[in-house]
Amino acid sequence: MQGNLIALNAKLPKVYSNFLDYNDFYNLSKMNTLKENLSYLKENKFQDLDILSDIYEAESYLLEYQIREVKRMEHFLSSKYRDFLKGYLLESEIRNIKYILRAIKIGKTPTVENLVIKGKAIDFKNNSLSEFVNNLRGSDYYDILKNYISDDDSTLFYMEMNLDKYYYQKLVDISKSFSKIDREEFLDTFGIKIDILNIIWIYRAKKYFNLLPEEIFNFTIFGGSYNSEKLLSLTYLREDDFVSEINKTKYSFLFEGKNGSDMFKRAERFEILNAKKVFAKSRGIGKLMAFLILLEKEIKDVEILLESTRFNLSSSDKLSHLINSAKGSEQLGY
Repeated sequence: MQGNLIALNAKLPKVYSNFLDYNDFYNLSKMNTLKENLSYLKENKFQDLDILSDIYEAESYLLEYQIREVKRMEHFLSSKYRDFLKGYLLESEIRNIKYILRAIKIGKTPTVENLVIKGKAIDFKNNSLSEFVNNLRGSDYYDILKNYISDDDSTLFYMEMNLDKYYYQKLVDISKSFSKIDREEFLDTFGIKIDILNIIWIYRAKKYFNLLPEEIFNFTIFGGSYNSEKLLSLTYLREDDFVSEINKTKYSFLFEGKNGSDMFKRAERFEILNAKKVFAKSRGIGKLMAFLILLEKEIKDVEILLESTRFNLSSSDKLSHLINSAKGSEQLGY
């Protein structure tokens, strides 16, 4: 293992020890205003956070914070792992593109301040869907989205699905240059995420969308523990048979809930539990990959808490929406 990676793996537990814990979220849940929340977060975690921010500015700050934390790791890594971090950070670009697409589709003004792709500022203010996509010419995003410009109700759905597939396929492709051990740790972290995304997608496509198996297969992501042949066979199963098949695997917990929202929450809690295990045992690149997942979940929980405060939810309701449970996601139940 390269010396810098050893140094990074020694540093990460210290960084992780400064994450917000359940007691912090409990304290935040008792507060009634966004200003109180932001003041607590500034004092206990984010020293440069503006406590006078509105919810959109606070969320923008959290995204920038996450990006800064990830970029801090770059100088510890060789080029192939820096490439992985750059690929990982595409998620923030894609999140903004998806948000802009949604806003344009429903006729709202996007609250994103700016969008820069490969150093080029992209115009999206007062644009139609086709104008925005055309402004992405020269990027991979244009090639992904150009065939879905229409007034069809399903346009946004297909755009978002293809953006998600592009993102994870990019990470998979970068991981192919890793050593055998590091590829295994990729599978133990991001491979798990890909498996869960595929399972949820196939299930929801069967239950809620009237799509042919070939259409469902088209949006699956290669690179997890299921190869293309297995994914194709899963898309051809009836809904009940599909659930029975998944219930034979470690992902059976996905179908133990009462409704669709349970499935998403259980998936995220499983990702946290799995990432904590990898983080504790890994001495290779898996520690960094697990850290990235734990960081994104911490940020997401802060966003959930702030949104819950905005909508005046009770303390118990705020806590119930968090990804981390009272036991730190040591269990999948509620």
